Amino acid sequence: MSSSRICRISCRRLAATRPTSSRYTNLRSKPPRFSNLFPFTPTRSYSSSQPRSYTSKASVTTTGNKKMTPLPGGCYCGAIKYTITLENPDSQARTSICHCSNCKKFTGGENGITTKIPKSAFQITKGKDHVKVHEADNGSGVVLHREFCDTCGGPLLEYGANAGDNAYVFYGTMEDHARGQVEPKGEFFCKLRDPWMPQIEGLFQKEEIKQ
Repeated sequence: MSSSRICRISCRRLAATRPTSSRYTNLRSKPPRFSNLFPFTPTRSYSSSQPRSYTSKASVTTTGNKKMTPLPGGCYCGAIKYTITLENPDSQARTSICHCSNCKKFTGGENGITTKIPKSAFQITKGKDHVKVHEADNGSGVVLHREFCDTCGGPLLEYGANAGDNAYVFYGTMEDHARGQVEPKGEFFCKLRDPWMPQIEGLFQKEEIKQ
């Protein structure tokens, strides 16, 4: 028998005795798909060249080339909802604490906290029919206009006859994240501050409104 024939026979016998375990067959099969491990379907993909962006609870809308920051709020019972839209809350809004007797009477507290904004920035989005108006002399000869809810009595805003194009929204009626964007900057009528009420550090202090 020739040597080449003997070599072919030996190769056939070696192949017949090679193990056929699943470990060897799996090496020749396709790799498993990972979709079975993650049952959800991604809704958006990101490339390494495009960093992810995150937005806070207060969304930002765009009008022309200007970004507007909406500040939502409403009355105590929820019958009235409003939105304040500002280009820059830091420069267009001023929150202050007033210790005058008129604010004490109306709010029932030691002071009244309001945020001064342009009237055009305030818009009621729900419950316009529930808005009631009260006007009276504020004690210094100026007629004070106040708006509140006819259901719960919760205040919304106020402005005097000399306020021009501005209105003063009651600070506590804004949602939590909105108040964080217009924190108080000063105190007025500090001469009428109750003895137990401490001065707030970091805010400007004025004995009267026109000091």
